[in-house]
Amino acid sequence: MRALYVHHAAPFGGASRSLLELIQSFPAGAVQPRVLTRRGQFQEILAAAGVEVRGCDGVSQFDNTRYGHYRGWRSLVLLRELAYLPSTLCCLLAAKRKWGEFDLVHVNDVTLLPAIWLARRIFGCPVIVHVRSVQQPLRGWRGRLVSWVLRNNAARLIAIDETVKASLDPPLNAVVIHNGLRVAVGAPSNGAPRDSTFTVGMVGGLSRAKGCLELVEAAALCRAQGADIRFVFVGQSMRRHSPLRDFVLRQLGLSQEIEQELKAQVEALSLTDAVEFWPFTTNLDEVYRQFDVVCFPSHFDAPGRPIFEAAFYGVPSIAAVTKPMSDTIVDGVTGLAVRPREPYQLAEAILALYANPGKRVELGRNAAQLARTHFDAEINAKQVLDEYRKAVVSAVGGRL
Repeated sequence: MRALYVHHAAPFGGASRSLLELIQSFPAGAVQPRVLTRRGQFQEILAAAGVEVRGCDGVSQFDNTRYGHYRGWRSLVLLRELAYLPSTLCCLLAAKRKWGEFDLVHVNDVTLLPAIWLARRIFGCPVIVHVRSVQQPLRGWRGRLVSWVLRNNAARLIAIDETVKASLDPPLNAVVIHNGLRVAVGAPSNGAPRDSTFTVGMVGGLSRAKGCLELVEAAALCRAQGADIRFVFVGQSMRRHSPLRDFVLRQLGLSQEIEQELKAQVEALSLTDAVEFWPFTTNLDEVYRQFDVVCFPSHFDAPGRPIFEAAFYGVPSIAAVTKPMSDTIVDGVTGLAVRPREPYQLAEAILALYANPGKRVELGRNAAQLARTHFDAEINAKQVLDEYRKAVVSAVGGRL
């Protein structure tokens, strides 16, 4: 099948990594992928992986997620999305001129509402929509708009977990297919206690929404209790610096770029000997084998990819999830769940695992079992491929 994938973010983050690994996990010869994405790091990584890709200036979104929905000054973000509409249209048309017709278009996030609507009309083929984020409650015109666009333009909806599916309009009938993780694990560690300093890791872009500042606050609280713990951030700023843009966004309270603020906080709290910053890397083995616990204290109130990556190495997680579901994190069984934006509760969870190596081993083993059950890349890619086939067969009236 000829498939066009539409992605919106330039940095190589969780959603982009999941898309690349999905493409790489399809059975040989099953899918001929082409990718349309914003120019930047992800485009370069795709090209290096041998995937044919076209870059664009931007892909317009409509964000009605629980964290990112428009309110207050954040409503100004809509101006950026309007500005990206011409780029979105031109790039889809250019993709059709360059690559011709497709059997389906796979839009890599539900926030790409304009691309979903446009792709359906430009290509006239089934549109598959990946839903990667928890949505706002359905009340109000914005929720109704999202539901209307999906109901009338999406042939299939794929939710990455039960938490995300539960936030969608039930009649949309999304199917849950977890992100497949291509994790090459050598000899399993099974969460066994390590001889080196107890290490808490956080993997991903350095941004306000990821809860980076809360983790530094928790580090200070752990230090105050006399705990000898090393905290490691693995990642980088999510976008290239632009002094004028960054200044304006900071003044409006919209900036996610906190690398300098984060390092200043570490200095102010006298934590330079306890907090380390490691550069971005695609070598998961190198990272997770050095951690005893992984933290995901994001403001999204949802589990994230690093939780499941760590689980394959027998490393338990502490995640900011108010209502964890059994397919992602089971509180007290595969990891610990805390409330978002609660550094005191986060510190308590870290100290609890610091003081109890046996519990840490138990959680790590259970997390590894859950990861093997739900996040096998090849199995999940075959499930996505099955959704593709259903959509294509339905589009041609039952004839393939």
